Formats: sequence, C-alpha cells, structure tokens
Amino acid sequence: MRYQYQSQGFQNDYFGFKNKFQNSPIKLIIALNILIYLLTNGQWSFHQLFGISTDNFKIWQPLTYMFFHGGFMHLFFNMFLLWMFGNQLEKIWGPIKFLTYYLTTGIGAGILIYIFSDGVTIGASGSVMAILFAYGYIYPNQMLFLWFIPMKAKHAILILILMEITQELSRNPLDNISHIGHLGGMLIGFLYLKYGHHFIKRLPFIKIRKKSKPDDEVDNVDLILDKLKQQGWQGLSEDEKSILFQASKKRNEDHHIN
Repeated sequence: MRYQYQSQGFQNDYFGFKNKFQNSPIKLIIALNILIYLLTNGQWSFHQLFGISTDNFKIWQPLTYMFFHGGFMHLFFNMFLLWMFGNQLEKIWGPIKFLTYYLTTGIGAGILIYIFSDGVTIGASGSVMAILFAYGYIYPNQMLFLWFIPMKAKHAILILILMEITQELSRNPLDNISHIGHLGGMLIGFLYLKYGHHFIKRLPFIKIRKKSKPDDEVDNVDLILDKLKQQGWQGLSEDEKSILFQASKKRNEDHHIN
C-alpha cells in the first residue's frame, strides 16, 4: 500500500522531494549569530546598545538582543539546541511559519525581560526555549534525554519550567541567567501555538480560504503520517490509528486492481 498524500515532510522522506533552492531559516539564524559574535567580539558597548537595557532602552532592542551573545559557550549551546529541536519544527511548519514563531517568541520574551528584569540582557535563549516548548507541545511522547535520564518530552518541558520558576524566585545574586527570558519565551510560545491562528484570522490583510471536507481529511492523514514517521506506531493515539485504517480501507475500495 502506498499513500499519495502531499505533505512536504512526508514527500521529503519517502518520495525524495527536495527544494534545493529553499533557504533554511535555522541555517540563516545560526550564521547571523556567529557572524555578529565574531564581528563584535563580545564588546560591552554593543551589548548596551543592542541588548535589552532597562537604563537605556531603544525600540529595536527586543529584536536585536537575541542575536548577541556573551561568550562562545553561550552562543554554542543556544545554536546547538536551535539546530537539534528546530529542524523538525521547520520541516512540518515550513520556513515562513518557523521564522515567524522564532521572532515572535523572541520579541515577546524581550518585552517581558524589559518589564520584569534589570540591567542588560542578551542572547537567543528566549526563542530557543520557545522552540523546546513547541517540540514538547507537538511531540509530547517523544523520548528525550534530560541529564542522561530518558523521559517523555512533555515531562522534560515541565521539569524545565519548574526549574526556571524556582531559580527565578530564589534570586541568587551570582546567577546571571535571564530566567524571565526563558519563561517568557515559553509563555509566548504557548500563546502562539494555542491562540495564534485566531489572531491571524482577524488580520484584515490576510485572507484564509476555507477548504472542502475531502481536502481536510487528506491534510489530517498527512499530519498523522508525519507523526508516524517520527514516533512510530506506538506514538499514535487510538483515534489516529483509526483514521489511518479508515483511509487505507477507503483507498482500497476506490482503487481496484485488474
């Protein structure tokens, strides 16, 4: 049996479809962060101007702060996590939606940092934590290793959230990590994933075409097939398994072999 569905992720892996001319937002983001790090060489004057500064705030800072890092390890871990978890999201969302999510969560986290934090804050951690949250939100049962301990993604994300809250409330004077930025990124990510489509529908310059029911059914099967590829048969719910079974049965009824 071979499904003839059209989701990009399914075609990429099973039918060899690949758009060689399509730029990857993740590669561009990583390259831009590395380039800025090499050019600025961690100079404090750049951090004060382009990082989020509560004493010298500029309107561009909630965007620019996420492209500056305080050291090599800070840059490395942010870009590594972005590459590790962002690749799968980019495949299922496409470049436009992925980049929109990355920038929206980063800017949202930046605004919350300005409201609730002091000093100067730099780094892509807000967006990166939003990427981690989205991965756990979309693939809750995917197994991850947190401190070399295997656990489901939804449990790993919950532990990270509790840790960030605890560390923020402890107010350790030696802790220079923006836990507000981490929590803010995940909060904006949740709001985007949960309610973002309602907001997009209300934008006057965006028209959403309603699809017919057969197309909706095909799209639904496409998403389940993508999930099957990632998590295996055990990762599907009983409803999703039933949808695949019914689609297979209907296809066999519609196509007779002589």
